[in-house]
Amino acid sequence: MFNFLFSVVLLCVSCVTDQHQRLIQGDLGLKRSRLQHGVSYANFVAHKFQHLQGSLLDFSCEVFQTKECAFACVANDPCVSFNVALSPNENGKLRCELLSEDIFGNPDKLTFSQQFYHYSMKVILKL
Repeated sequence: MFNFLFSVVLLCVSCVTDQHQRLIQGDLGLKRSRLQHGVSYANFVAHKFQHLQGSLLDFSCEVFQTKECAFACVANDPCVSFNVALSPNENGKLRCELLSEDIFGNPDKLTFSQQFYHYSMKVILKL
């Protein structure tokens, strides 16, 4: 299993549903600040050619880049990990599967996949 740290830059995300959120770049990952709910921060680790067969959230969507999927996960409280397709569909977008489970609680649900990478949170802080 190959792992690497995933960092992202600021980007407007079509999957994000809460209008009162602001995403900003952090030194080591993603931060989210909400008007009333404080700040959330997450580092993602990639598990190449892996797919977690977890519980999909209703917020799953299609994105142009993997970092958009990471922002969507950080922006939705129940999300703790995500799968992202490696190849775009006919619309030029990647499938982004936001999950309420991760590999640490469900290692038996992680399977080899030539179509997906799985990303799990390495660090989660809520201030």
